[in-house]
Amino acid sequence: MTAALSLAIQLADEIETFPLGECGPSDDPDKQYAYVAGFRDIAKRFVGAVKRIGDPDLSSMVASLNTSPERINEAHELRAELFVAVDALKEAAKDPNYSTRAASNAAFLNSEVLMRLKAVQSSRLDPGKLVKMCEELNDAYARGNYISSVLLLRAIINHIPPVFGADTFSEVVAQAGRSVKAILTRLNEDARPIADLHTHMLMRRKENLPTKNQIEPYKTSFEVLIQEVLARLNSDEA
Repeated sequence: MTAALSLAIQLADEIETFPLGECGPSDDPDKQYAYVAGFRDIAKRFVGAVKRIGDPDLSSMVASLNTSPERINEAHELRAELFVAVDALKEAAKDPNYSTRAASNAAFLNSEVLMRLKAVQSSRLDPGKLVKMCEELNDAYARGNYISSVLLLRAIINHIPPVFGADTFSEVVAQAGRSVKAILTRLNEDARPIADLHTHMLMRRKENLPTKNQIEPYKTSFEVLIQEVLARLNSDEA
């Protein structure tokens, strides 16, 4: 069990046992403040610990929660929402391999592929920025930060064309072999528009936030893309 998982379970127990039910809107304001402040501290620590576990499903459950309630009724609402994540966490933690599965599920780009990319020594192009963007993409995805994830995915797609002697990603797709072309087309025709949607859409009265379901289907295509990048960069040095 990782330290983050152990802490999250401990804080989950504190959320369940916190006597928030002993305080309501009709109680003394000072008493309400004390209960709200105490519960707020536990809630913030719990959400932080959950995000550090690296399970994108759990991260999604807590990502949009208001962990800064100011009124006792808001604290009660937060507690009810946190119970959903607490139940999911405790159910998942029953699996002795949960920490390993969470780490694997959390990576948008397979860690072994990322390590191979870090090891590349290219005299033609510097992969340092690509490595950093892939690391940040993995981190954002693991924490359930899907706006950052889709924007980073789009940035990487725009960054890599010179590896293939191209100026745009559309050119990369056009010159790819038949099998690879079909895979990369998904990134160009499906993933890029999703990123553009969240980049260019102006603020509205009611927003729809990106979810894991919008970005997860492109894991395979993205991994193939990075493997093609590796093949090109390694062939340069051969």
